[in-house]
Amino acid sequence: MNLYFVIWVKAFLDTIAYPINFFDFETFQNAIPRFDNQRPYAQMPFQYSLHILHEDGTLEHKEFLGDENSDPRLPLAKQMLKDITPTGSIVAYSQGFEKGKIRDLAALHENLNEDLLALNERFVDIAHPFQHKHYYHPKFNGRYSIKIVLPTLFPNDDELDYKKLGSVQNGGDAMDTFANLYLLKDESQKEHIRKDLLAYCRLDTLAMVRIWERLGEVVK
Repeated sequence: MNLYFVIWVKAFLDTIAYPINFFDFETFQNAIPRFDNQRPYAQMPFQYSLHILHEDGTLEHKEFLGDENSDPRLPLAKQMLKDITPTGSIVAYSQGFEKGKIRDLAALHENLNEDLLALNERFVDIAHPFQHKHYYHPKFNGRYSIKIVLPTLFPNDDELDYKKLGSVQNGGDAMDTFANLYLLKDESQKEHIRKDLLAYCRLDTLAMVRIWERLGEVVK
């Protein structure tokens, strides 16, 4: 890689502080609101995955998946504030989405407003080096979504292959699946779907961990 780009990638990585919280939301929509303070077609966060990388190399995983029969926003917000470390960076891929959902949660829950908005001050967008072409591969074809970057960087890694997942393989699957989950009567089917939802969201944050590691290898 060109030295100029290595310098830019290193400068980006230097903005990330331990413990590193790799974070991702999933949301759903309803045409007809089911809960109080829900607008038609509003993106409602119902799930998150969080991988926390500590400076000693320890990697831990935390997650939340809401109850499909009740408004997930308040329990999600409370658990998120417990799970994310009080210091260190929060890393997202295209951070505007996560920060926007946190602002929505803060506006809805005044008693959590200050703590939630404080999270947004700690975000770092790991899409930045790809968006600004500081790290580029011809197979990106000018795009930088995680669904493009990940298989390009790790073409033969089954652990990082979304196509190896179950019924939920992308954000659209997650959104539609959870929006309709409350309609299912078969509890065993529900449990299977919930496992698929957790596996999908977990891969989103694990993918960020592996991308961060790959960027680190570039600047060594």
